[in-house]
Amino acid sequence: MMKIYISADIEGISGVVNGSHTAPQGYDYNRARKLMTDEVNAAVKGAKLAGAATILVNDAHGPMTNLLIEELDEDVVLISGNKKSLGMMEGIDNTYDAVLLIGYHARHNSSGVLAHSYYGSVVSEVKVNDNVVGEFEFNTLVAGQYNVPVVFVSGDDVLSQQVKSFHTEIETLIVKRAVSRYTAECIQPKKVHRLMEENVQKTLTEKLKSILPRRIEGKIELEVAFSNSGMAEATLLIPGVMLIEPNRVKYVANDMIEAYKMRMALTTLAASTL
Repeated sequence: MMKIYISADIEGISGVVNGSHTAPQGYDYNRARKLMTDEVNAAVKGAKLAGAATILVNDAHGPMTNLLIEELDEDVVLISGNKKSLGMMEGIDNTYDAVLLIGYHARHNSSGVLAHSYYGSVVSEVKVNDNVVGEFEFNTLVAGQYNVPVVFVSGDDVLSQQVKSFHTEIETLIVKRAVSRYTAECIQPKKVHRLMEENVQKTLTEKLKSILPRRIEGKIELEVAFSNSGMAEATLLIPGVMLIEPNRVKYVANDMIEAYKMRMALTTLAASTL
């Protein structure tokens, strides 16, 4: 029986274009939560049509309490709340057949809508083994550590380009096209839902076995650059963290899971200086 994991963000949802949509204090936040919930439901419907018997959804944006559980498909189990040891990938393990990343966005300092890497006001760049990564890439590598493939990603056109550069076989759904950081040509949600359902079903039915996990064996060299030198200095409280530039630190992890947790710890310490 197929078992599917969904990590859901909000910046890559159609209609979401600025801070009023992404933060609880935003005047349009509740509309954006509904749009996010509806897109996730469309992905869930496609997965169920493909034969998924178990679907876990992890709310992966900001406070991680965005999805409206009362409006989610009744067969879904939802992970809601933050302070998770695996953050955006909480709950993933080797029992899943595939991962869907819904509502994702491009990495920091690229031209996508609301592009950032985990914490926009704190983190300016993340590297894994000298390769710049964003949330999509890093989270895909976490899934790969458990030998689970990310098979489908939705978001804007800039993200889609980054996905294809990282792993050509992963299917993408473009729900909006970036005009600027805070402007997009958005596909009407009803059409997005139809496309989401169709594309998720097709991916899981026809392409699941051909999309391999992206896994890195051996030690992981993690680099994180911060917005200023004070943030980097705050992370030196962690043994093994090395300052390699005034605003950049390095840490060598034993595997991707340790690297992911260290990235969260570094970010938390850096953010404490705000």
